Amino acid sequence: MFEVERSFPQRCVALQDDYVLYYYANLSVPVGRFQNRVRLVGDVLRNDGSLLLQNVEEADQGTYTCEIRLEKESLVFKKAVVLHVLPEEPKELTVHVGDSTQLGCVFQSTEEKRMTRADWTFSSGAHMKEEVVLCYYPKPSVPVGYFQGWGRFQNRVTLVGDTSHNDASILLQGVKGSDRGSYTCSIHLGNLTFRKTTVLRVIVKEPQST
Repeated sequence: MFEVERSFPQRCVALQDDYVLYYYANLSVPVGRFQNRVRLVGDVLRNDGSLLLQNVEEADQGTYTCEIRLEKESLVFKKAVVLHVLPEEPKELTVHVGDSTQLGCVFQSTEEKRMTRADWTFSSGAHMKEEVVLCYYPKPSVPVGYFQGWGRFQNRVTLVGDTSHNDASILLQGVKGSDRGSYTCSIHLGNLTFRKTTVLRVIVKEPQST
């Protein structure tokens, strides 16, 4: 999930010679290879024509240009934004019983959006009930906001990410065998949600020989 542009497009957004989306007469039409991955999420009535590009690929890297033609005006305004696609972070971590491990979760965007909430959940299997690991709520009066661990994670999980930069990474201490499974982080930015899942594999330390 990646937010590409914040402007008021009434024509299109293009990546080099590839058209991404047309907006005209209250209709937004994704085109080409972006057809099923891009949509207009901004409030056009408030001059916000932000795009949401999903399932970002390496081929999406490049310069996106928005052309704006105002109603009853002949002038065309252009604005460009460069999209850099970062290498995918590892989705699996291996840790020994009793050790600590950091689970990363960072949302990166071409425009500034502050997280309004962050949640971590855990599942040990495909059909198992999810457990809440941690919830975070920003508070203007508290620099790091308010976070709370839940259930069996309550005294073992700490928010270590820089929340002012949409980093909701956590530190899980005293890892147990029962902690193996999938951890999903959800960063909420208003009505947008960014999710990342990390699979944690837990192994028992071999006894040291004397």
